[in-house]
Amino acid sequence: MGKRPASVDLASWLLWIQVVAGLVMSILVVVFREDLEEVWSPGRSGDSTVQQLEFVPVILVLYGVIAITALTLVPMMRAGHNWARHALALISAGILLATLATVRTMPPPLFRGLIIAAAVVAAVTLVFLWHPDSRRHCRVPDETDTAEARS
Repeated sequence: MGKRPASVDLASWLLWIQVVAGLVMSILVVVFREDLEEVWSPGRSGDSTVQQLEFVPVILVLYGVIAITALTLVPMMRAGHNWARHALALISAGILLATLATVRTMPPPLFRGLIIAAAVVAAVTLVFLWHPDSRRHCRVPDETDTAEARS
């Protein structure tokens, strides 16, 4: 296989940035748990039996699963596996949708700014994952596979 296109390298870097940004956001969720509970939990009344949501463990597990999956798929996409490119595009699209949905809940200003930045990074990542050069890189069969198929 020839030289990897710049769009694949840029998409890889943007995916790494998404993983690091997700770690930062997860840490901020733990640190600012009380501020987020006020925004994301139902209003409290004296005789209500509604329990407050415990969202921190859910966010941490979700981050861990997505980060490990993305970090596993990035080298595969760089090696030319088209299915890995599709899976990474689904992850980025999911991050984009989740950030857009979260910003509508009116989180604290610090989170709002970081969420909007994460949405922009996810959208730009999708552009590079679906760039024609990236598609071409992931669709070209490897020479070793072609040689094995002939023998």
